[in-house]
Amino acid sequence: MKKFNKIKKDRNLYEDVLKEIKRAILAGLYPPGSPLPSETELARQFGVSRPVVREAIRSLQFSGFVHIKRGIKGGTFVRDVIRRPLFDDFPGFILYRHYKVDDLAQARLFIEPEVCRLAARNATSAEITTMRNLIAHYGDIVDPGEKDTLYCLFHRLVGRSCGNPVYTIFIENIMDFTEGFIRTIKPVSEFIHEDHDHDEILNAIEDRDAERAAEVATQHAMHILEGMKKLETIYLALLEQDDSASRSAAGA
Repeated sequence: MKKFNKIKKDRNLYEDVLKEIKRAILAGLYPPGSPLPSETELARQFGVSRPVVREAIRSLQFSGFVHIKRGIKGGTFVRDVIRRPLFDDFPGFILYRHYKVDDLAQARLFIEPEVCRLAARNATSAEITTMRNLIAHYGDIVDPGEKDTLYCLFHRLVGRSCGNPVYTIFIENIMDFTEGFIRTIKPVSEFIHEDHDHDEILNAIEDRDAERAAEVATQHAMHILEGMKKLETIYLALLEQDDSASRSAAGA
């Protein structure tokens, strides 16, 4: 089982203990259902006081990484955090390959074409107008992060107009993941999307051409995901460097 290194005394003890335990959980060193060492043992391994460890454990419990059982067979047990989209910890999930752009690509390419096909059949005139107004607003936005949010909103609006509430929920969640990836792996000034990229999708929906809508949705998703894949490769290399440096500093 994972043994932790002592924390440097001139660092933020609580945050460093929290970070090291999270890293161990995300790396699979403590799989779901397994117990963490006792509070006393963790304090000994980290070289900190028990209140520092206790505060870190409380934070892990609050964020869903662990749950605490009372009684003779009690303790602090790791939860299956991979099943929850914990976007505050997205870098860790990407670093340890729990979430990959390939996973997102598979979901988007399977679901989005059908959602666009249904939107071409079911979207109301008012919903199409809302999407058209959103696209017209793209050019007024300068901030890349705000643009990314609006680009994802377009797909959310398509999902809401498809006439199938289950698909609507799927698209909302897929866009949550897409935004999580983009905000994590994309440099602030980088663009992987053009303002006109949604025009063909909306034109097909407005023309009630279901098959064309599905076709251009597939092409669009492949283009965006290809760009995200390149950014993921660069980001992982940088993240691994930072992670190694952080480990060295913590153990120094």
